[in-house]
Amino acid sequence: MGIFDITGSFTVSLSAQIGPDDSFHVNRPFIERTPPRTFHDHEFFECFWILTGGCTHYINRTIGRVDAGSLVFIRPADVHAFQNIDGPPCQMVNVAFSAETVRHLGRRYTTDLEGRFFWTDELMPASFKLDTAQMRDLSLLEQGLDRGARSLARIEAFLLNLMTDLLGGIASDTAGAPDWVNRACDAMSDPAALREGVSALVALTGRSHEHVSRTFRRLFGQTPSAYVNALRMNQAARQLSDTDTPIMEVALDCGIEDLSHFYRLFRQAHGISPMRYRRRTRVDLVHPQKLAVYE
Repeated sequence: MGIFDITGSFTVSLSAQIGPDDSFHVNRPFIERTPPRTFHDHEFFECFWILTGGCTHYINRTIGRVDAGSLVFIRPADVHAFQNIDGPPCQMVNVAFSAETVRHLGRRYTTDLEGRFFWTDELMPASFKLDTAQMRDLSLLEQGLDRGARSLARIEAFLLNLMTDLLGGIASDTAGAPDWVNRACDAMSDPAALREGVSALVALTGRSHEHVSRTFRRLFGQTPSAYVNALRMNQAARQLSDTDTPIMEVALDCGIEDLSHFYRLFRQAHGISPMRYRRRTRVDLVHPQKLAVYE
């Protein structure tokens, strides 16, 4: 009997897991090594990410794998279960919240969220692969969930920061992506690889350029070049926010020598020019004279 021949799947209710005044639930379980006895779907939405180790994710009759840094957005109809078949202990963080919370965010922020995160109609839920710096930022967001009451404002703030800030410039991953894709994408967090660009990505996969292109279009709905440019613009945004590095040097650090091309890519990714982005993120209301540096 195959794993998906298991009978007796059930629907998990959020109200049965949390107090009457709570708007969300946070759980930090270790994944069991024994095979799942049943599958489940939900009356609510949830997101989870893997802190340590890795495990098998049985999701919508597909067998995938999630490892440290994997972040997945689960919809109510997604049917899944987990198993740590081998390797070190696997711990995840799971954050669950009501369907009404997601509906409210979707209505209010349609332009920013439509077709992404929870608002997809793909078979597989939206997923992302975070690097060490992004996992550190996610940990800080997670800590905010434990400060005070588990209120509606707190979960909405967490989700908005997660989706529009931390993940705003990150291309989505796909559950069940081949290991060679995940390894290559992880390795592109190396600044040297990112500067080299698509040629480095293809070399890291060990496959032909044509095979990589077909796979990326199927998994991510974009070319390897578009994927790399999304990573580059995310790095550029961090540099512009956090440093005084001249814009030309930021472009070169991303592997783009043509400044006008860099400006076009950045505007496509973030909606404004690099100069305006820097001014907007570096506004100092305590020392306003510093604003003159960016005028």
